[in-house]
Amino acid sequence: MRCIFCQLEKPGSKEHVFPYSIGGNVTTDRVCGDCNSTLGARVDDALTNFLPIRTRRAELELAGYGGEPPSRFDLFLGDHEMIGPEAKRIQTTLNKETGKLDHRQLHHAIDVVTPEGEKARQITLDERDRGQIPKIIQRERKRHGLPPLSSERLAIEAANYTVRTVENPLIQIDIQVSFAFLRHAMLKIAYELAFLWLGESYLDDPLAVELREAIMKDDVASTDALPGYADWAEPCTAFKTWTPHKAHHLAFASVVAGNVVIAVRIFDIYAAAIPVSHDALRYLKDGAEAIKRPFLAIDAANRKSIQTTFEAELFRLAQAMREHGPPFPDPFCALK
Repeated sequence: MRCIFCQLEKPGSKEHVFPYSIGGNVTTDRVCGDCNSTLGARVDDALTNFLPIRTRRAELELAGYGGEPPSRFDLFLGDHEMIGPEAKRIQTTLNKETGKLDHRQLHHAIDVVTPEGEKARQITLDERDRGQIPKIIQRERKRHGLPPLSSERLAIEAANYTVRTVENPLIQIDIQVSFAFLRHAMLKIAYELAFLWLGESYLDDPLAVELREAIMKDDVASTDALPGYADWAEPCTAFKTWTPHKAHHLAFASVVAGNVVIAVRIFDIYAAAIPVSHDALRYLKDGAEAIKRPFLAIDAANRKSIQTTFEAELFRLAQAMREHGPPFPDPFCALK
């Protein structure tokens, strides 16, 4: 088998054109295990864990190969800082039994001066951890070169604490959104669809060579020079005809100024319109054949797909136009 990426004769593996983690069900076996693993970790993961996509996966409960969908609370989990005079580090976790977030004050120690003018070490921790106070006191004394306290003295010091409650704490959360290799991921989907739709000869297309070489490079800028749109879905004019849907993916092929262009929309979030060949006549021999371009719709929530021709989709849209103008529901919405 000739791998469509490395071009080497290797055993094939199951490759989801739209990643499995976002509900994809269109597959090919023409990607070798090495390329599948490498591109899956670097390129597919950039798309499936892109923050807006990951959030949608959580909403739709789309699990990856790990078997568990992302949590809707992922943004809020981890160590954060409270805002205000009680500014301290807290840890937020999800209580799976109650389905609610749980905030726990993390151990925090600072040097203070008592009203009597003496230096002291003030320790702050969650009330649920007060059983750890004796251990923390001894550890702090050791850290500062002080001898350990006797059992009696330690009991007295451990009982000398104040409980304070912070009502409705304000928590500062730093959110990082990475766009690295996201363009690679959209080009990869377009390239794989081009192979499936245009056939074996596509692998020798000059633009196919450029696309796969750029996609495979471990360089975040390797696809920048390639033509095409890959960005937010809303401004992408290729999909203005269809109403955005939070659970559906769309893709189709078209011919623009002699170029074969593949357009891809992921949910209602991200989209691409990528030239995959500069020689449409290489694949589309006459006008009658040219209109028979592939059209694909995927319902990520149930992993079902509708594969038809753009000709059939245009006919469906023409019928819908009798009732109202664009945008129109996609084929899955039209079935309801």
